[in-house]
Amino acid sequence: MDSVLLHLLQSENSTIDTEIKSLKNWHLWPVFEYYVKVLKKECLYQSHIHGIGHIERVLLFGGLIAMENGCDEADTRLLLTACSYHDIGRWDDSLDDDHGRRSSEKLPEVISLPPDDMAIVQAAIYAHSINDVRMEEIICNYGIYDKPRAIKIARMLKDADALDRVRVMDLDPSFLRFPCSCQYVNFAYELYKLYESHNNVC
Repeated sequence: MDSVLLHLLQSENSTIDTEIKSLKNWHLWPVFEYYVKVLKKECLYQSHIHGIGHIERVLLFGGLIAMENGCDEADTRLLLTACSYHDIGRWDDSLDDDHGRRSSEKLPEVISLPPDDMAIVQAAIYAHSINDVRMEEIICNYGIYDKPRAIKIARMLKDADALDRVRVMDLDPSFLRFPCSCQYVNFAYELYKLYESHNNVC
Protein backbone atom coordinates (compact mmCIF):
# COMPACT_ATOMS: atom_id res chain seq x y z
CA MET A 1 0.00 0.00 0.00
CA ASP A 2 1.33 3.43 -0.91
CA SER A 3 2.18 5.79 1.92
CA VAL A 4 -0.37 8.58 2.18
CA LEU A 5 1.88 10.28 4.71
CA LEU A 6 4.83 10.42 2.32
CA HIS A 7 2.54 11.88 -0.32
CA LEU A 8 1.30 14.55 2.08
CA LEU A 9 4.83 15.40 3.20
CA GLN A 10 5.93 15.86 -0.40
CA SER A 11 2.95 17.92 -1.56
CA GLU A 12 1.46 21.23 -0.52
CA ASN A 13 -1.90 21.40 1.20
CA SER A 14 -3.08 24.56 2.86
CA THR A 15 -5.00 22.76 5.62
CA ILE A 16 -1.88 21.17 7.14
CA ASP A 17 0.86 23.29 5.60
CA THR A 18 1.81 25.10 8.82
CA GLU A 19 2.40 21.89 10.78
CA ILE A 20 4.33 20.19 7.97
CA LYS A 21 6.55 23.23 7.45
CA SER A 22 7.37 23.42 11.14
CA LEU A 23 8.30 19.74 11.11
CA LYS A 24 10.50 20.18 8.05
CA ASN A 25 12.30 23.06 9.78
CA TRP A 26 13.01 20.88 12.83
CA HIS A 27 16.63 19.83 13.15
CA LEU A 28 15.45 16.22 13.57
CA TRP A 29 13.35 16.22 10.39
CA PRO A 30 15.72 13.71 8.69
CA VAL A 31 15.19 11.34 11.62
CA PHE A 32 11.42 11.64 11.37
CA GLU A 33 11.47 11.16 7.59
CA TYR A 34 13.62 8.06 8.03
CA TYR A 35 11.09 6.41 10.33
CA VAL A 36 8.27 7.12 7.90
CA LYS A 37 10.21 5.55 5.04
CA VAL A 38 11.40 2.42 6.89
CA LEU A 39 8.04 1.59 8.50
CA LYS A 40 7.57 -2.18 8.18
CA LYS A 41 4.03 -2.12 6.89
CA GLU A 42 3.93 -5.87 6.46
CA CYS A 43 4.26 -6.25 10.24
CA LEU A 44 1.37 -3.94 11.11
CA TYR A 45 -2.12 -4.99 12.07
CA GLN A 46 -4.26 -4.73 8.95
CA SER A 47 -7.56 -2.94 9.47
CA HIS A 48 -9.46 0.23 8.67
CA ILE A 49 -9.26 1.39 12.28
CA HIS A 50 -5.82 0.41 13.58
CA GLY A 51 -3.92 -0.22 10.35
CA ILE A 52 -1.37 1.64 8.25
CA GLY A 53 -3.27 4.93 8.09
CA HIS A 54 -3.60 5.05 11.87
CA ILE A 55 0.08 4.23 12.37
CA GLU A 56 1.21 6.89 9.89
CA ARG A 57 -0.90 9.53 11.60
CA VAL A 58 0.37 8.53 15.05
CA LEU A 59 3.92 8.76 13.68
CA LEU A 60 3.22 12.29 12.50
CA PHE A 61 1.70 13.29 15.83
CA GLY A 62 4.65 11.68 17.60
CA GLY A 63 7.10 13.73 15.57
CA LEU A 64 5.26 16.96 16.32
CA ILE A 65 4.99 16.16 20.05
CA ALA A 66 8.69 15.25 20.23
CA MET A 67 9.54 18.52 18.49
CA GLU A 68 7.35 20.60 20.82
CA ASN A 69 8.83 18.89 23.88
CA GLY A 70 12.41 19.52 22.76
CA CYS A 71 13.29 15.84 22.63
CA ASP A 72 16.83 14.90 21.70
CA GLU A 73 17.56 12.47 18.88
CA ALA A 74 17.75 9.41 21.12
CA ASP A 75 14.34 9.98 22.72
CA THR A 76 12.79 10.93 19.39
CA ARG A 77 13.96 7.65 17.89
CA LEU A 78 12.50 5.66 20.78
CA LEU A 79 9.18 7.50 20.55
CA LEU A 80 8.89 7.08 16.79
CA THR A 81 9.68 3.37 17.12
CA ALA A 82 6.92 3.02 19.70
CA CYS A 83 4.52 4.97 17.47
CA SER A 84 5.33 2.67 14.56
CA TYR A 85 4.65 -0.65 16.27
CA HIS A 86 2.33 0.02 19.20
CA ASP A 87 -0.55 -1.99 17.68
CA ILE A 88 1.25 -5.01 16.20
CA GLY A 89 -0.28 -7.28 18.86
CA ARG A 90 -3.87 -6.47 18.00
CA TRP A 91 -6.25 -9.32 17.25
CA ASP A 92 -9.20 -7.14 16.26
CA ASP A 93 -10.50 -3.56 16.46
CA SER A 94 -12.40 -3.98 19.70
CA LEU A 95 -11.64 -2.25 23.00
CA ASP A 96 -8.74 -4.42 24.16
CA ASP A 97 -6.64 -3.27 27.11
CA ASP A 98 -4.26 -6.20 26.67
CA HIS A 99 -3.12 -5.46 23.12
CA GLY A 100 -0.32 -3.23 24.42
CA ARG A 101 1.19 -6.14 26.33
CA ARG A 102 0.95 -8.43 23.31
CA SER A 103 2.45 -5.74 21.06
CA SER A 104 5.37 -5.23 23.46
CA GLU A 105 6.06 -8.96 23.53
CA LYS A 106 6.00 -9.17 19.74
CA LEU A 107 8.29 -6.17 19.20
CA PRO A 108 11.63 -8.11 19.30
CA GLU A 109 10.34 -10.20 16.38
CA VAL A 110 9.97 -7.04 14.30
CA ILE A 111 12.97 -4.85 15.17
CA SER A 112 16.33 -5.05 16.92
CA LEU A 113 17.36 -2.52 19.56
CA PRO A 114 19.97 -2.37 22.33
CA PRO A 115 18.53 -3.93 25.52
CA ASP A 116 18.00 -0.66 27.38
CA ASP A 117 16.27 0.96 24.40
CA MET A 118 14.14 -2.13 23.80
CA ALA A 119 12.96 -2.07 27.40
CA ILE A 120 11.84 1.56 27.17
CA VAL A 121 9.99 1.06 23.90
CA GLN A 122 8.37 -2.15 25.12
CA ALA A 123 7.26 -0.49 28.35
CA ALA A 124 5.78 2.48 26.45
CA ILE A 125 3.92 0.16 24.08
CA TYR A 126 2.63 -1.98 26.95
CA ALA A 127 1.45 1.11 28.86
CA HIS A 128 -0.29 2.79 25.93
CA SER A 129 -3.41 0.63 26.16
CA ILE A 130 -4.00 0.76 29.91
CA ASN A 131 -4.75 3.36 32.55
CA ASP A 132 -1.98 5.85 33.34
CA VAL A 133 -1.99 4.83 37.00
CA ARG A 134 -0.22 1.59 36.06
CA MET A 135 2.45 3.24 33.93
CA GLU A 136 5.14 3.45 36.61
CA GLU A 137 4.46 -0.13 37.70
CA ILE A 138 4.98 -1.39 34.15
CA ILE A 139 8.17 0.61 33.70
CA CYS A 140 9.50 -0.81 36.98
CA ASN A 141 8.74 -4.32 35.76
CA TYR A 142 11.05 -3.75 32.77
CA GLY A 143 13.93 -2.79 35.09
CA ILE A 144 14.39 0.61 33.47
CA TYR A 145 16.90 2.78 35.31
CA ASP A 146 15.80 6.20 34.03
CA LYS A 147 12.13 6.02 34.97
CA PRO A 148 11.27 9.71 34.31
CA ARG A 149 12.61 9.36 30.77
CA ALA A 150 10.59 6.22 30.14
CA ILE A 151 7.45 7.77 31.61
CA LYS A 152 7.79 10.82 29.37
CA ILE A 153 8.15 8.66 26.25
CA ALA A 154 5.18 6.53 27.29
CA ARG A 155 3.04 9.62 27.90
CA MET A 156 4.03 11.12 24.54
CA LEU A 157 3.05 7.86 22.80
CA LYS A 158 -0.33 7.91 24.55
CA ASP A 159 -0.97 11.47 23.37
CA ALA A 160 0.08 10.71 19.80
CA ASP A 161 -2.24 7.70 19.76
CA ALA A 162 -5.07 9.64 21.42
CA LEU A 163 -4.96 12.42 18.82
CA ASP A 164 -5.99 9.93 16.16
CA ARG A 165 -9.15 9.12 18.10
CA VAL A 166 -10.73 11.62 15.73
CA ARG A 167 -11.18 8.65 13.38
CA VAL A 168 -13.71 7.15 15.80
CA MET A 169 -15.12 10.51 16.92
CA ASP A 170 -13.82 9.98 20.45
CA LEU A 171 -11.10 12.56 21.05
CA ASP A 172 -11.42 14.39 24.37
CA PRO A 173 -8.64 17.02 24.64
CA SER A 174 -9.00 17.07 28.44
CA PHE A 175 -7.38 13.63 28.55
CA LEU A 176 -4.24 14.72 26.67
CA ARG A 177 -1.17 14.80 28.85
CA PHE A 178 0.95 17.57 27.31
CA PRO A 179 -0.24 21.14 26.64
CA CYS A 180 1.43 21.04 23.23
CA SER A 181 -0.70 18.04 22.26
CA CYS A 182 -3.87 20.11 22.65
CA GLN A 183 -2.76 22.52 19.95
CA TYR A 184 -2.91 19.70 17.38
CA VAL A 185 -6.56 18.76 17.90
CA ASN A 186 -7.83 20.71 14.88
CA PHE A 187 -4.87 19.47 12.87
CA ALA A 188 -5.83 15.89 13.74
CA TYR A 189 -9.28 16.39 12.24
CA GLU A 190 -7.86 17.99 9.08
CA LEU A 191 -5.29 15.22 8.68
CA TYR A 192 -7.93 12.52 8.96
CA LYS A 193 -10.05 14.27 6.33
CA LEU A 194 -7.08 14.20 3.97
CA TYR A 195 -6.68 10.47 4.52
CA GLU A 196 -10.37 10.03 3.78
CA SER A 197 -9.96 11.99 0.56
CA HIS A 198 -7.27 9.53 -0.48
CA ASN A 199 -9.72 6.67 0.09
CA ASN A 200 -7.09 5.18 2.38
CA VAL A 201 -8.53 5.37 5.86
CA CYS A 202 -7.03 2.31 7.54
